[in-house]
Amino acid sequence: MTAPDQETTWTRLTVACPPEAAEAVGALMLDICSGGLVIEEDEGLTRISGYLSPTDSQTDPETSLARLQEGLANIPAELAPAPLRIATELVAERDWVEAFRRDCQPIRVGHIVIKPTWHPWPDPKLPCEPGDIVLDLDPGMAFGTGTHATTRLCLARLAELIKPGDHVIDLGCGSGILSIAAVRLGAAAVTAVDFDPVAVQATRANASLNQVGDNIEVIWGDNLAAFVPGWDLIVANIAPITVANQGPHAFRLLRAGGWYVCSGIPVARLGEVEAALAGAGFAELESATLEGWGSIVARHPGPQEAVK
Repeated sequence: MTAPDQETTWTRLTVACPPEAAEAVGALMLDICSGGLVIEEDEGLTRISGYLSPTDSQTDPETSLARLQEGLANIPAELAPAPLRIATELVAERDWVEAFRRDCQPIRVGHIVIKPTWHPWPDPKLPCEPGDIVLDLDPGMAFGTGTHATTRLCLARLAELIKPGDHVIDLGCGSGILSIAAVRLGAAAVTAVDFDPVAVQATRANASLNQVGDNIEVIWGDNLAAFVPGWDLIVANIAPITVANQGPHAFRLLRAGGWYVCSGIPVARLGEVEAALAGAGFAELESATLEGWGSIVARHPGPQEAVK
């Protein structure tokens, strides 16, 4: 590694992986890289860069690199057929800040606008529209800046499906974008779930920032097994295997006519996830794709439909 001229430097670890492996690689790097992640799509690959803070005594670069190499070696071959390699670089602190903030630009999904806290609004590059719902976001070190295709797919479906008074579960809440959007779209209550303590903290902070903290309960967890029935909508923007495996739980929990909104699914795996959800009992499965990623909306049939 060659150090830049500036005294304060961060270590950047970058892994380019197939989209199918992005969830596993991102979760691994999130656990190792205390300075946050930047995720980019590049010619059919997902490029994930994690940053090691120079002031964090727990992120010794050599130890972190070894942990990442060990973790990548354990990712299943069906997700990453070829060995995943790590590119290492020293980055001046001001360049790290600029790169992270450049990645977090305001975005629009219909009438939902996701705006980083450091950006003014209105933004000259993103004009206001009547009925805009503006979400302020500070992702911190948690997944979810709103730029990824899977998040945009979910936001579009929530805008179509959320009804006033709905009760919602957000499985794999990341920075809390989908939970906050659900409340701003009319949901009465959201339970946000994530296995990463950093995501739990980020979702609570962002819910408070957007003045919807009283409507969002944030809990640690990685599945739906312990929930009781009676929900109107469940959104899961996670790995395809988890979307499929949680299908029977989602079916058990949803009211008749309720919706299971899923994403985080590479286009090549939409068919197998749709088959799993149909097997769990869901009806009217509808898929959409964006930039190599897919989403599925599955409806819980009413009792008479289920008999048919």
